[in-house]
Amino acid sequence: MDVDLEVLIADAEQSGWAPGPSRRLADGIEARIVVPLSGRLRWALGSDEAAQLARVIAWERCLELAVDPPEGGVSWGYLANLVRWRLQDALRAEVIRRRRHPLTHQPPESEVEQGSVLGHHLDRIALELTAAGLSSETCRRLIHAAADGPPFYRAGIVVRVRRAGATKAQAEALAWLLRGGAGQRSALARLAVGESPAAVFADPVVQHWIRAASGRDLRFFGGPSRLGHRRAAGVEWLHAA
Repeated sequence: MDVDLEVLIADAEQSGWAPGPSRRLADGIEARIVVPLSGRLRWALGSDEAAQLARVIAWERCLELAVDPPEGGVSWGYLANLVRWRLQDALRAEVIRRRRHPLTHQPPESEVEQGSVLGHHLDRIALELTAAGLSSETCRRLIHAAADGPPFYRAGIVVRVRRAGATKAQAEALAWLLRGGAGQRSALARLAVGESPAAVFADPVVQHWIRAASGRDLRFFGGPSRLGHRRAAGVEWLHAA
């Protein structure tokens, strides 16, 4: 048994952990526990990290020993073994973490080129809207607003797109393009299940949505319902008259 450790712990405890006795115990921990740490532990955990962990573990154990010392007494060897075992546990945990979350040791030499900005299918819809006359910047802004849910039902999309600066007709049309309805699947849904873009965007209903979302059909008010067709026919009849 090493009397020095017992004496240092007893002095610190009896003084109410006053600065002087506590400092002497801390100095002993530094000289007898921290400085002799193995190079392997320092290398694996990092020298500063290993030293700080050793200080914390040793100090916490000294606080416990002051309250409940073992029958056989305490020694610097006992404390050193305990600190080493705890550090080895920390090392094992760190090795497991690194295996699960490998680090990128070498950054790429050149900047990685950005791929799809909005997502493959949304980019395809944006391309159609741009071809129909909507500016690329406005198109991205409106689609970002539409996709910035939840909620993702049509009314929620319309509100967000209107706040982003779209007209009511544009917002309604974009909601149909991205969300669709019970009687008509959206262009986005059709692309997502594997329909060819050529077939999707050749559909007259989708073309109607594209025109309205690009700002070319200010009379658009909703999806392809029979009532909508009758209203559209009535408007065309009035114009013809």
